[in-house]
Amino acid sequence: MCASCFPPPAPAATAPVRRSPKPAARSLRSPAAGATGKAAEVRGPNLPQRMFHVTHISNLPLILETGRLLPPSQAEPALRLASELSLELRGSAPVPGDGGHDDDGVERSVADCVAFSLTPQATWWLEVQEGAAGPTWSAAARSAATTDFVVLGVDIAAVSNTVVITDGDAAAPATRLGIGADGRQRMLARAAATPEALQVAEALVPGEVSLATVALVAVANDRRRDEVRELLKAAGVTAKVAVYPPWFVPKLDD
Repeated sequence: MCASCFPPPAPAATAPVRRSPKPAARSLRSPAAGATGKAAEVRGPNLPQRMFHVTHISNLPLILETGRLLPPSQAEPALRLASELSLELRGSAPVPGDGGHDDDGVERSVADCVAFSLTPQATWWLEVQEGAAGPTWSAAARSAATTDFVVLGVDIAAVSNTVVITDGDAAAPATRLGIGADGRQRMLARAAATPEALQVAEALVPGEVSLATVALVAVANDRRRDEVRELLKAAGVTAKVAVYPPWFVPKLDD
């Protein structure tokens, strides 16, 4: 893949924190295989440098109008992928602050964060591509064509002071959270250890995310590229728009 879509990566560090379990919450997706095991040591150059947010094309005009990505607890998208049950679970899963300079002290849940993946072929996105079966997804998700989605790429460094990295479904009680600089780097190293770990990891940005941080908008075909370019141009957004079909079709097992 090109250096523009996957820029060169940066150094690793230390220990994640574990969220206190909430008995009422239960994950609707299986956690990463071996997530409780010790992560292999990963060198800095292998760490993920970009994160990805998927949204339906019908949501893009409002995002461009507001100039930012909003968390599920605030957003009113034209098409929402998550089911009501999924939103409830994510709304009950806490995301602690790191107590640092950029921590505003506000108590937040997963639903109060904008969620990203560390790969454009994340496990949850593959589930949507394959039909969005199960209670995690809305009826709209099951009926949507994957070529009608766009993938927004944001460099982790652009939001690194607040981003939280997880090692699986952020709503699952057993999922570990990498909070603060050391915890974040450690969780990025865990994610980079295997393709499976990378696919299930999430990156959570508390609050809103400015469109100014979006470096890339990937689409499925030329027609969609032209449409998105016009929308971005009208909104004064200068992010690169690229056609990359493999991000919009399920990856077949060898």
